[in-house]
Parts: sequence; structure tokens; C-alpha cells
Amino acid sequence: MTNYVNPLTGSTINPSQVGYESLSISVNTTLNWPINGNDTSVVANIMDITATVGSLSLILPSAQQVSVGQNIIIRNVGSNQFNVTNAGGGVIATITSGIANFIYLTNNSTDNGTWTVITFGAGTSSANASTLAGYGLAALNTTLNQAYNLSTIASTYTLLPSDRANFIVWTGGAGALTLPSSSGVGNNWFVIVRNGGSGILTITPQGIDTIDGNANQQLQLTESMVIVCNGTGFNTFAYGRSNQFAFTTLAKNVTGGTVTLTSAEGANIIQEYSGTLSSNCTVVVPSTVQLYSLQNGTSGAYSLTFRTSGGGSNVVLPQGQTIIVVCDGTNVYNAQTSTIATTSSLTLGNGSAGSPSLNFTGDATTGLYLIGSGQLGFSAGGTNRMSLTSTGLLVPVGIGGGVF
Repeated sequence: MTNYVNPLTGSTINPSQVGYESLSISVNTTLNWPINGNDTSVVANIMDITATVGSLSLILPSAQQVSVGQNIIIRNVGSNQFNVTNAGGGVIATITSGIANFIYLTNNSTDNGTWTVITFGAGTSSANASTLAGYGLAALNTTLNQAYNLSTIASTYTLLPSDRANFIVWTGGAGALTLPSSSGVGNNWFVIVRNGGSGILTITPQGIDTIDGNANQQLQLTESMVIVCNGTGFNTFAYGRSNQFAFTTLAKNVTGGTVTLTSAEGANIIQEYSGTLSSNCTVVVPSTVQLYSLQNGTSGAYSLTFRTSGGGSNVVLPQGQTIIVVCDGTNVYNAQTSTIATTSSLTLGNGSAGSPSLNFTGDATTGLYLIGSGQLGFSAGGTNRMSLTSTGLLVPVGIGGGVF
């Protein structure tokens, strides 16, 4: 290949150099080396180019007029991209807005030559901002900015890893959202959820995952919260409680022993307990003033007791029963207990022989029920054994142990 040398020293020489050139081009423009008096559209060491329209070409002069190693930095300071081509029109580089390319000659044996391109990057961050913007980020001008993408959902939906940083607004009736697997989304995945619908929204994790240690979390109308994954489950913060629909439900499975409620669990007014008890179970509620509706849906021949960690009075709730209790911070009281020894009137449902209205904790199929108007039934073991009517007492199975 040709090298231009100083005839006195034999050293390689370049044509005259222009340190900086700023050009605005509106048509395809051919550059000139700054030799032989050329001073129009000359090649400079550093060039700032503005293309006023798109798809223009900046054409380099013949590579045979300079030595290898000739180099140029060309930066696009306009909004339109343009091409840099060799002398024959072959594209060397396409330079987009804000990008600078370092272009140098490696072979000058032909007019077109061989050029190598190194991209220096953006003069400002605007070109890369939109590329870097992931979940929860948006490119505004030249900067990355936090963003919450708002999505409305009206039917059962399982959240995805791509819902990271989304603001989910529920717009349906009573419904459910399922959280993604905590191991799948990993630590620090988060989502914001608001119930803007017309029914309660239940949010449930998958598998063994929990949310604030619970099997699920409910949002009443207008309530909202931020849900964050810790890698093995989910926690919440910024829980916005509804002033109008203040009651939430805790559904908790117990098997026995002492179960201490967390503050989040104790905040639920309505608490439903299920599971098969293998021993007596004591539920320790937070030592704070609270009103609870408690339901014992457990099975197994063991008791379910509620108390605080400070001792004091406690309440034993029989299986299949629901009561209202009050906690004063130390004691748990049955709020349904009468302050007098008798009651003037008690109205029961009609019941049946298999499920008498007045029955017993140890035997729900034995007791009294209403057969029909003016007919009182006596049931034992789920079967009518005696009836009392206006015409007398009827004992279908007879009287054992003697006669009248």
C-alpha cells in the first residue's frame, strides 16, 4: 500500500490537518482532504455534523490521497441519522443522533480504501436512556425516571415477573389475584395493588409462599398496599385501610399448641380458624384493645382458647361456634355473655331431627327442635324419639324401665 513520506527524512506524513469542523448538511455531501488549497467541506480531526433531513450521506474523499492511520471523529449533533460512506458510496457507518464514531484508515490501495469504525457512544444519555429503561423506569428526555405503569384488571389474574413495579387497579366485583412464585421473581420484586372495584379482593401466594405470614391477604373497597417479594415469600407495607369497609378476614389453619398472632394477623377483625387439632390449641392475640369475631371451624377432640401474652381472662371457643370477643390489652372477654342470670326471651331456628335447634357441644344431633306449628320434637342421635303436641305426648319407641 502507498505511504506518503517526507522526501528529506523518509518519514510518513499526513496532509494538512484541520482540528475541528462543524457542518450542517441538507444534501449528500462529499468531503475533501485539506490539501491543495481545499477549504470547503474539509475533513477535520473532530467533526460535528447536523443533517437537516434524514437518510443523507457524508462521503469521504479518496483513500489514496492519505496514509493509513488517517483518522476522524464524527459526531451526530442533530436529530436525524446519516451514513458515512467511502468514496464509492459504500456505507462505512450509520451514525444515529447523539452518537460519535471514531473512523480510521487501514488500507489505502484503492480510492474506497478500508476503514474501521469504533463507536464512542452518546454525547448525551438520550440515545441510551430508552434502551436502559426497564420495569419501573421511563426515559424522559436524556434521563431515566421512576415510573409506575398503571394496569386495570377486572377478572381473576396471576401476576407475572413482568408486572414488576406495576400499579394494579382491581375494577371487578369480588375476585382474586394470585402472586407469582417468590423463587421465580426473586428478592425485591414488587407490585402496587388497589381495590377500585365493587367487591372484596383476595390476594393469594402460590405453593408454600405466604404474604405477611398469612395464606392470603384481602383488600376491602378503596384499600391499597405495596407487596414486596423477599425471595421466599411476600411482605406488605403502606396498607391503606378503608374508613367505610374496615373489616378484614384472617383465615388461619391451626393444629394445636400455642399460636401467637402477628400484628398484621391481629389487625383482622373477623378470624376464622380451621384445621384438625392434635392437641389443645391456644391462640395469643396482640396485647392491644380490639374487637374480634371468632369462628372455630376446627375438628378433633381438643379445645381452642384465646388469650393475650399478659395472661388475664381467656375465652374457650367450642367447635362449630362463632362469638364476639373484646380484648382490653390484657384480658379477652366474651362480649356475648349476659350480665344477668336469666333471659326473658330466646328465639331459635326450627331445626330438624338430624340437627336440633337446641343441642349440645358434645352431641349436636341430640336436643329439641320444632316439628311443625305447636309440635315440639325431642331428638336423640339424630332421630325423633318423642313429640309433644296439643293432643299429648307421643313416644314412638315406647318407655324403657317401666310403664305409666
